[in-house]
Amino acid sequence: MDHWIDHPSDPSELILAWRAPDAVDDRTRWAVGLLRKTDDGACFRYFNDEEFAELNSARPRSVLRSYGYAGYPAFDIAKQPPGGFTENVLAAFARRLPPPSRSDFKLILEHYRVRSDATLSTMSLLALTEAKLPSDGFSLIDRLDPAASCLEVVFEIAGHRHNAACRHRLVVGQPLDLMANPTNEHDVHAVRVEAAGELIGHINRLQAEAVGQWLQYREVSAWLVRLNGKPDHPRAFAFVSVRPRSRSIAA
Repeated sequence: MDHWIDHPSDPSELILAWRAPDAVDDRTRWAVGLLRKTDDGACFRYFNDEEFAELNSARPRSVLRSYGYAGYPAFDIAKQPPGGFTENVLAAFARRLPPPSRSDFKLILEHYRVRSDATLSTMSLLALTEAKLPSDGFSLIDRLDPAASCLEVVFEIAGHRHNAACRHRLVVGQPLDLMANPTNEHDVHAVRVEAAGELIGHINRLQAEAVGQWLQYREVSAWLVRLNGKPDHPRAFAFVSVRPRSRSIAA
């Protein structure tokens, strides 16, 4: 399968998300804060009540707290400065990345469909890997640039475990269809992911609006790039290519 990220996303902002432990029957990725690149490094702040409600479908913080959420360990919610945290912010999140000194670092890049000789910024690496660790439920989500005209990105297909009945028919490398779903009762920006006409999940709700705009104004192609996970929590990933839309040439 010859799908590589040659034009990676290099975001100026990433959303910090948190998912409750497996013992909690809720796989929602809650948007809790914003990491923003600055001229001097980076800034991190937790979302205020209005932002939190908008990004989490109006679900209250009390639900999040009942799941055991207490903030990101490096940044005490109770001690957040008015403008957010600015000391050693990027370094704190970069510690979630595999160090380039690892003997298998090139293989890690290739796992994420990046060529082993690629040079990526810290923000790009955080977006690419989502900075996930097995020890906690935190991740970083790139909301993506809806104006991007040339880009490749890999998504985990949200909700795949609820639509995995056709999993035995899925083949890594097969084309996928992305379809805007404005009548979705939960999200007017929802984007369906289908394989051979069957629903296999959706684009993450925090990225769906940008993908929906790509579908309107760009040439968008997608393929199934990876299948993994556990029997009770199967996971699927899509490789998505964005290119300028071809213009018709008059005869």
